[in-house]
Amino acid sequence: MYRSLMLGLLVLVTTTCSAEAAEWNVGVSKIVITPESPTWLSGYGSRYKPAQGKVHDLYAKALAFESSDGTRLVLVTCDLGSMHYGIVRPVAAAIEKQHQLPQANLIINVSHTHCAPEIAAERPVFYSLSDESEAAIVDYIEQQLVPKLTTLVGQALDDLSPAKILVSQSTASFGKSRRFPTEDGFVNRQNDEGVTDDDVPVMQVVAPDGKLRAVMFGYACHNTTLDFYKYCGDYAGFAQYDVEAAHPGAIGLFMMGCGGDQNPYPRHGPKGLEYCRQHGRELADAVERAIQAEPIEVHGPLRVAHETVPLALEPLPPRAQLEREATSANAYKQRKAKYLLNELDTHGKVMTEQPCPLTVARFGDQLLFVAISGETVVDYSRTSKLEFAGPMVWVAGYCTDVFAYLPSQRVLLEGGYEGRTGIVHQLTPTPFTPSVEETVMGGIRRLVKQVSE
Repeated sequence: MYRSLMLGLLVLVTTTCSAEAAEWNVGVSKIVITPESPTWLSGYGSRYKPAQGKVHDLYAKALAFESSDGTRLVLVTCDLGSMHYGIVRPVAAAIEKQHQLPQANLIINVSHTHCAPEIAAERPVFYSLSDESEAAIVDYIEQQLVPKLTTLVGQALDDLSPAKILVSQSTASFGKSRRFPTEDGFVNRQNDEGVTDDDVPVMQVVAPDGKLRAVMFGYACHNTTLDFYKYCGDYAGFAQYDVEAAHPGAIGLFMMGCGGDQNPYPRHGPKGLEYCRQHGRELADAVERAIQAEPIEVHGPLRVAHETVPLALEPLPPRAQLEREATSANAYKQRKAKYLLNELDTHGKVMTEQPCPLTVARFGDQLLFVAISGETVVDYSRTSKLEFAGPMVWVAGYCTDVFAYLPSQRVLLEGGYEGRTGIVHQLTPTPFTPSVEETVMGGIRRLVKQVSE
């Protein structure tokens, strides 16, 4: 009887420990996505030649989460300038077929480095690439990027194993508002008095034996320290390398925040690479401070909700105006007008509505994760943190479909590049209406309510 009692206690203890260890299963993976041959680089309209070498490799990295009830979520971070459904859809479809992960439970975030291959959806329409350069980009997307992202997500899901999740937060200060007010409107210049978000949210994934498996961290700032012709992850790339060097065996992931109206300063020029390493080091140091602080342990359950909200756009200009602009001396206005005229001739109309994917994930009572598409400005992060305060609120922009700058009402009414004029470079037909912020925040509120019930 004594032996039976002891065996029973042993089974009870073992079962209890396993249940505790399995509150979360987390999988981690990373893969090199540096093009195998030179491609056109992203971000700057002044580009005139393909990449010439690299500073370091570009990566895609993934964290797969599974709570005790089987709910799963995969977060992917990429050293890329853009992302769109032409890339996301085949990856999500393959993963849903192979791993039964709902497409809405896959979030792909890009760092928006301007030293990565140019994969933007608007590229074939607005960029005057040679046939050879365009073919190289298409080959990279179809033969390298999509297969590698599919492999990456699959590996993260296959790697699911018991883990503890910890979150904490720090700050960095090299990201500044780039919206400077002048008598002629807002211009792209450092504005130390402008609206910013200095937060550096940090998540640690720790194995049952105490080994650190992954560190994910975020920041709201353009990755535009560099303006040369080499592949590089910019400051976010250096920060990831620094974090991994400080924690051998762990994967460092950068999650881009709402940095659409923020730039790193100083930047560019002959010291650009030096500045880049400096910013990366400052961000990595902020991550270390967060790790050394008293982190909060995250408990389940995991709840995920997704919605695509329709954003209203201004009416299309009269056809006569578009025809005049199609012969404009301004090359940007000319190509946008020609694109819109072609859409009218081909389809008979142009939809003045922009789909905006949103995802909210709630990790128990400790973390609320908000993923917004577009080049999201800082107001969305600040508003979400204020409105949903309680758990730690982590807001990521540049997710799933980087269709255009996503201005807040403030930025839209102020005008400037992020508010209005930047739309000339995008497939989104016209600027957003003043309802844009309320539509986005309304969608987020609905999703927060769903994951909180």
